[in-house]
Amino acid sequence: MPLRDPEGRRHRREHLHQGAVVLAGVLAVVAVGWVVHTRTGADEPVAAPPTVAAAPPEQVPIPLPSVSPSPSMTPINEIVVEQVPIGETVDLAAEGETDWVHWGEKGRFSLERDGDGKFTILEGTPGEPRLRHTVSPQRFTWPGAPDAGVASGIQTCGDGHGFTLSAPAGTESQTLRLYVGAMRARGDLRIELSTGGKAYTDSFISRGNSMGTTAYVVSYRGSGTGKISIKWITGATFDENCGGVALQAAALS
Repeated sequence: MPLRDPEGRRHRREHLHQGAVVLAGVLAVVAVGWVVHTRTGADEPVAAPPTVAAAPPEQVPIPLPSVSPSPSMTPINEIVVEQVPIGETVDLAAEGETDWVHWGEKGRFSLERDGDGKFTILEGTPGEPRLRHTVSPQRFTWPGAPDAGVASGIQTCGDGHGFTLSAPAGTESQTLRLYVGAMRARGDLRIELSTGGKAYTDSFISRGNSMGTTAYVVSYRGSGTGKISIKWITGATFDENCGGVALQAAALS
């Protein structure tokens, strides 16, 4: 019987030991894979985590144009004139809440006016010729006037002669009523504001032997503090003796 080689047995044991170590590593890997398979289920898909609905985004308000206060309107220079017929009787106190004036009752330079009007309506420097008349088709009345009213006024003769008036103007609208006439003449009216703007012009003609009269209702306002100026001038005469314009009354409200 041959003798066993102790060295060979030692080498086989070393090989067996190394193989056992490798086998143990393989078994460990397999075991881990089996555990994972058991826990997750190799044949079933892994359930996805529940979907949590995302919170809706916070609504952003749509910016709207801001409502800015309307800029204050700058008053404009404005003159609006209406020519109207005159009634049989004119109550100056009723029409002139601010001031009223009548010309010529006591004489060619006399003025009958509102005692509380503070001389708001003013006449410019009187010119010549300047005459008193009593032939107005209408009658004018005021507190203290004769009960039947008066038909008086003032008049002038010849081309280029006439009357000028003025009254305060501001940013508030005001109304001036002007009672004028003409006898065998053409009267030219010019109205303008000292604060600017376009002037108003008009003409009134009376060719008969009696006095023709009319009323101008002047509504106006300025762009600032100033005055309104009125010229009532004889533009043409149809009588060489004394054709011209006449002025009876004015009322401001």
